[in-house]
Amino acid sequence: MKIFLLVLLISGYFCRGAESQAEECKIQSVLLKEIIEDVTEMKEKQGSLLVDNVITPKHCTLQNFCKAAAVLSKYKAEQLGLKEKEWRLPRTLIAYTRKTTCKVSPMAEQVEFHQLLLNIKHCAQKEFRDPCV
Repeated sequence: MKIFLLVLLISGYFCRGAESQAEECKIQSVLLKEIIEDVTEMKEKQGSLLVDNVITPKHCTLQNFCKAAAVLSKYKAEQLGLKEKEWRLPRTLIAYTRKTTCKVSPMAEQVEFHQLLLNIKHCAQKEFRDPCV
């Protein structure tokens, strides 16, 4: 009887682990979709400033999404011609990479702001196609 209860408790523990992984995957998918939508909405309202090229379509990692969030967080909505409520992208990227820490050191290569946005969108679409892999 004790063995049966132990097996039952252990199986319940592993099932909850699988549930939380599925839930985490679902949350990540929702955040990726929001990132894609945020970039698409900002397409018309882009400044012509240069920013560090921290994420490229060839290097779509959580670490680079985290770096992109750090770079974008430096800018205020007004600097980009946006209203505060329209400047959600840095917060969404931070939420997506909440379990990742990163350090952004000054990059030698810089790109225009709109190119960084396109790189983020491309990587988000790539990750959205293959969630939780």
